[in-house]
Amino acid sequence: MSKASPMMEQYKSIKARHPDKLLLFQVGDFYELFYEDAELAAKEMEIALTSRDGGSDNPIPLAGVPIHSAENYLNRLLAKGYKIVVCDQVEQASQAKGLVRREITRILTPGTITDQEMLEESRNNYLTVVMAENSNYYGLAVVDVSTGDFKVTENKSDAAWEIIADELRRLQPAEVLCNTEELEMHCRKQVDVNKSSLVETLTNIPDLSETKALINEQWSKDTWQKLDLDSYPLAAKCAAAALTYLELLQQLPPDGKHFHELELYFNYKNMIIDSITSRNLELTQSIRDGSRQGSLLALIDRCMTGMGRRLLRRWVEQPLLEQGKIEARLDVLSELQNKPLLRRDLRKKLQDIFDLERFCSRLSYQRVNARDLVALKNTLRQLDPVKEIALNCDSELLKEIAAQIPSFDELIGRVDKALVEDPPLSLKEGGLFKTGYNQEVDSLKTTANEGNTLLLDFEQKERARTGIKSLRVGYNRNFGYYIEITKTNLELAPPEYHRKQTLINAERFTTEELNRMEEQIIGARDKLAALEYSLFEELRDFVSNHTGELLAAAHELARLDCLQGLAETAEIHNYCRPVFSGKGNMSVKQARHPVVEQLAFERFVPNDITINRDRYLLVITGPNMAGKSTYIRSAALVAIMAQMGSFTPADKAEVPIIDRIFARVGASDDLSRGHSTFMVEMQETAAILRDSTPDSLIILDEIGRGTSTYDGMSIARSVLEYISKKIKAKTLFSTHYHELTELEGELPGIKNYTMAVKEKGKEVIFLRQIIPGKADKSYGINVARLAGVPLEVLVRAETILTELELAASNASEQQLSLLPMVSEPVSNHEAEMAVIEELKDLDLNRMTPLEAIQKMYDLQKQLQEIDTEDDKE
Repeated sequence: MSKASPMMEQYKSIKARHPDKLLLFQVGDFYELFYEDAELAAKEMEIALTSRDGGSDNPIPLAGVPIHSAENYLNRLLAKGYKIVVCDQVEQASQAKGLVRREITRILTPGTITDQEMLEESRNNYLTVVMAENSNYYGLAVVDVSTGDFKVTENKSDAAWEIIADELRRLQPAEVLCNTEELEMHCRKQVDVNKSSLVETLTNIPDLSETKALINEQWSKDTWQKLDLDSYPLAAKCAAAALTYLELLQQLPPDGKHFHELELYFNYKNMIIDSITSRNLELTQSIRDGSRQGSLLALIDRCMTGMGRRLLRRWVEQPLLEQGKIEARLDVLSELQNKPLLRRDLRKKLQDIFDLERFCSRLSYQRVNARDLVALKNTLRQLDPVKEIALNCDSELLKEIAAQIPSFDELIGRVDKALVEDPPLSLKEGGLFKTGYNQEVDSLKTTANEGNTLLLDFEQKERARTGIKSLRVGYNRNFGYYIEITKTNLELAPPEYHRKQTLINAERFTTEELNRMEEQIIGARDKLAALEYSLFEELRDFVSNHTGELLAAAHELARLDCLQGLAETAEIHNYCRPVFSGKGNMSVKQARHPVVEQLAFERFVPNDITINRDRYLLVITGPNMAGKSTYIRSAALVAIMAQMGSFTPADKAEVPIIDRIFARVGASDDLSRGHSTFMVEMQETAAILRDSTPDSLIILDEIGRGTSTYDGMSIARSVLEYISKKIKAKTLFSTHYHELTELEGELPGIKNYTMAVKEKGKEVIFLRQIIPGKADKSYGINVARLAGVPLEVLVRAETILTELELAASNASEQQLSLLPMVSEPVSNHEAEMAVIEELKDLDLNRMTPLEAIQKMYDLQKQLQEIDTEDDKE
């Protein structure tokens, strides 16, 4: 067996330290992967699989990508849940004595990405740590390395796992770490909607004493006491495990200043919207394809910055419970809506502000270049004008935001004085600093620039001295500066020329004078590049000292951006300011579904929503496609928008403070967990009945239809009775079980509503209007006709319906699916269908008007004869 080359030994040594990661190993201008990594990467990145030492008995599988386009391939691998180690050459091959030195420069996992190009601007990229102590005690840490967010929570109750699992579904983390393999299996099921999530078991879990030390070291020493983490030990342990993991990945910044203050949070401090409700209401993504498009968030997002877009998502997912905070946001929207010119000016300035949060992350990890600092300077120059706009407003919240945005005059001045406006991307080749910033830099620049003039003068002098008109002075990296003489003129070369390189048609020489000039020029350039890099590091450290203030500014700018964006949305879509009812009433005039009204192909019909102490349970009947689901969803979206501090899609809205919204809408299987449509429906219903309160809002659409009619109707009625008598929550209950409308007057709080329709012959027109009362029939056949069901099927269905209704009246029953099987059809539909087919086959273009009239007369006569025969029977 042949011995591995020194480079492959180097590769194996580094790979042995990271066996669970794909190793991208720099070889010249390429990143190369070997062995199993190469085979896997070739498949996942769709690149060619070749081999190293192809002529040997044991060729090594090889796959490679050019360094200049590596980021695209890295993104692809991270999106599929892989971990990556990037190993770069840290010295030039020409300067290496033997094997080129290589070091790990980056370790990337899906949850620890900081590179702007790899991240989605409008959402956080979370790493989560989940721990379980027993079946009813769970902890969770949530970290976004790219923004510095670091939060922890825990729950000790019989519903602890459901609460933590729902939080995982809401967060959609890119990476999940668990303290046991059993928990890993459970967590994997919660994030399987996000196929790229990496879920694995932790190998290093700190004990309690280590936990306290790690938290005190990362944050201030009073953090533990301030958050009372003695009372939340599992939350603290999750935080420490996350810190340990990040340190292992070289993802803890050296100065420890990156992360925001540790936050201990609990979901009950905001309106609770579980992941099922969020999905059913399409708050942040559409049910159809899981994309942002078609969601409430996409509709109302008119933020100008990435910071604002991420914060707005949190506002949608976690509306407020404190009326004072809600009213403060609404005051801002009222003012900004009434001052369109001011709002336009504010939007224009915010547009020029880049993502300060993610900049601070890269700054902490020393991954910013000179262009980033110039962009920072230009962003910070916008802050004073933004503050001035906010300070000149009447809203107290706007003034508070402005007051909390720090001043950065010193930082702006330092960067502006130092860096040229368009610096190069590379930090190690010079050209970064302005003239006048540093005397030594200026001196070296002069020397380097004068070198070109010295070389031209030297070349002209040597041509005159030797008489060789074709003599030229050149340069390459391997041989430095040289004098080149063609072979036809070699006899004219002076004896003091020392041969340096032989070419086919020329010889290259050097002289002591040229060597001195080379040393002077190259030395000046190298010293200049090294000095500029050193000065840049000093400048970067200076900027890093302002990380806290930059993050504070980012937070305030994000709030301001969300508020102006909501004001812009309210103006564009004609939303109204909600009023909060202290009596628990919900009275919305001309409510609209904000998304449907924008996507609908027909004019959207608004409706009133009235819920109070006397009628808090609305039972809504009506045909499919009439607008029941849109109506009940509208109520939930109005409540959510109001409590997040947004204006609402209505003419007038009086709303209560809702503690929690539940939405059980439509049917869906969960086959991956072996759950049928009906099982999923019952699990969601059970959660609603268990967790709702009189201050909750419940949306139930077609409950019970996933099983047989008797069972379904029994469950639906029982649920209605339970909500009516026990919970008394504000509820909108749509159903096709018309028998349930009989409960109005029998049970407290129930009021019947139906969707108005207009019949025109066999056609039905959906008016989309909600009216008091109950539907007398379902119009199912009419809907089938609209959907394009074949005429023969429709005709047969009408016959069956007639017999069922007749049988139902005889049996004193009303529910269609409870009725007996029907007999064969009485009507001679085969004869009718023959007439219809003959009518279809007529070629009217080849018939005279008289022939057409005669044919129609004959067909009509045939149909009349068929009706006469049916009547006789």
